[in-house]
Amino acid sequence: MNKKEARVLIKERRMSLSQEYIDFASDKIFQKLLQNEDFKNAKVVMSYMDFKNEVKTNKINSFVKDSGKILVLPKVIDKETMIVIEDKNQYIVSPFGNKEPDGEEYKGNIDIIITPGVAFDRNKNRVGFGRGYYDRFFIKYPHSTKIAIAFEEQIISEGIEADIYDKKVDILITEKDIIK
Repeated sequence: MNKKEARVLIKERRMSLSQEYIDFASDKIFQKLLQNEDFKNAKVVMSYMDFKNEVKTNKINSFVKDSGKILVLPKVIDKETMIVIEDKNQYIVSPFGNKEPDGEEYKGNIDIIITPGVAFDRNKNRVGFGRGYYDRFFIKYPHSTKIAIAFEEQIISEGIEADIYDKKVDILITEKDIIK
């Protein structure tokens, strides 16, 4: 399936999920993430603030901060650039309508990048929103473990056509499975 078709199909699927299902599945994904050795050992974790029926990240983000790890969150700067800012509970609303951290750019090492996406396949290919922010960001952090979190409803069984710019994730966690 090409990326455009995947984006349309999965956005529609995801937007039809009930809030009860989103909460239930997000909690299952959180529990699976807690078992991951890379996550357990990480000192710096990049996550995101969920938006429009994405996997809920509030428990993940709170856990990271409460456990003494550094939590960094993405902030879009322009049409091609995304940076991360350490979460210090200061936020703004982005031009896309989601919350983003406010503060200075974090330039240190990142051990884990918890990655959102619109659609995935079982080969760990990822389709984002089409701007390439995460693909470009992954290039800057080649040694970070990239863990995508997604609902089973976001998995395309027949696979996704990837191009040379698309970067796979290392691990994909859904409420039902862990794909390494």
